[in-house]
Amino acid sequence: MKRIGWMIISSFSGPFLLNFIIWMLILDMQFLWLYVDDLMGKGLEWNIILELLLYASANWVPLALPLSVLLASIMSFGSLGEKNELLALKAAGISLFKIMRPLIVVVFMIAVFAFYFTNNLWPVANFKMRVLLRDIQNTKVALVLQPGVFFKSDNFSIRIGDKNKGGNEFSDILIYDHSNMNRQSLGAWSYKSDPRDYKRVIRAKKGKLVNPEDKSKLSLELEDGYMIQEWDPKSFKESNIPFTKYNFKQTTISFEMNAFEFQRSSEKSYQKEQYLLNLSQLYKLNDSVNIERKKRYDKIAQIISNEFYLNKDSSFENNHELNINFKSIFSNQSKKLQKKNFKVATKRLDQLKNHIRIAKSKEKSSKDYLSDLKIEWNRKFTLSYAVLMLFFLGGPLGAIVKKGGLGWPVITAILIFLVYFILTRAGEEMAANYNLGPNIGMWLSAICITPVSIFIFFKANQDARIFDTEWYTKMLRKLVGK
Repeated sequence: MKRIGWMIISSFSGPFLLNFIIWMLILDMQFLWLYVDDLMGKGLEWNIILELLLYASANWVPLALPLSVLLASIMSFGSLGEKNELLALKAAGISLFKIMRPLIVVVFMIAVFAFYFTNNLWPVANFKMRVLLRDIQNTKVALVLQPGVFFKSDNFSIRIGDKNKGGNEFSDILIYDHSNMNRQSLGAWSYKSDPRDYKRVIRAKKGKLVNPEDKSKLSLELEDGYMIQEWDPKSFKESNIPFTKYNFKQTTISFEMNAFEFQRSSEKSYQKEQYLLNLSQLYKLNDSVNIERKKRYDKIAQIISNEFYLNKDSSFENNHELNINFKSIFSNQSKKLQKKNFKVATKRLDQLKNHIRIAKSKEKSSKDYLSDLKIEWNRKFTLSYAVLMLFFLGGPLGAIVKKGGLGWPVITAILIFLVYFILTRAGEEMAANYNLGPNIGMWLSAICITPVSIFIFFKANQDARIFDTEWYTKMLRKLVGK
């Protein structure tokens, strides 16, 4: 039996490792394709790109791991069924559960690693990838503009159609300016701080770099173009028009370039991001948020008690409505005193309304944050369970299908995983939007697929032929009478 167990483990481990590596490479290539515009023309060293890919690879493990387990289990048991090895083992009196038992131990170890990964390794890798990617995106290269590729900065984005061999003259220039600008003459615009908020779109047929040796600024001399300025009427009340358009024969624009080489930012500024939290930190943060909420409740209650002088002896506690004759209260006061007291009361009421408004805003933020913490808490366990769930679905499914190789098993695994992925994303979105509770939304895929896994397992254990096309064909011929 030990020899049989090692045979089954070897039939599973090979396809599992191969599929895991292949899917990780595919997802890494997708990542590079997605961020190719941010990586091109930045003069990055190969070790920086390799480090970014390493962190990105860690982020693909929650996708690649359950898919690899599902595909490997279908392939291994399908191959055993195709070679009639499963039939021989069952004929010897060994049930499907006993055949799967060695792999259950292996998959359980994979699930334990998945939990350790999501709780300890994945948050750190995700955190470091975001920091490094942000540093790369903020890299400002004044002298390297690639044709057809947007060069993005905090304040502007530039795309050129083509450039000369010297690299200092361009054609078909498009600029999106997100910065605030001082209103100057059209001939010289430069980046400066200004309370007036607007955006600019600039297009020009030709342009060239001005003082390219100055790496602190990106200065362009533009020819034959136009400039569209979109004004914000809330911050710029002098203008009643949404935008203005200028045509120009020649103009110069300049943008400050604080740094043009890749620089790493301090990770300390990102350490409070919630995706860096493990289970113990989530528990502590959840408790601290609830303590802060209780303090806020007590503060509002104290303010109300102090302002309106309500105590335990007040009739307000025993009655749903508190009837007060305000005319009788002010009847013995002079008009001057009545007016003064009315102003004081109105001021106190406005202050109370302001306190309540702020408290409501903070309470909404606290509830949103607590919901995010619950989502992250459940996420620590969903990957581990997905590994076990998809194994108990894939193994029996492969035993029923009895097809090995890369044909039918791959198609089946991808279809099942798509259903799992869609349900997972849908559940997470509904949990984030309060359509479902975090404890239900994050486990939506498990709630839907677990019964199917149990059904398939029992059918496979009974040698059901629910996926045997030949069996369906024979039954159809019997019904037709042929």
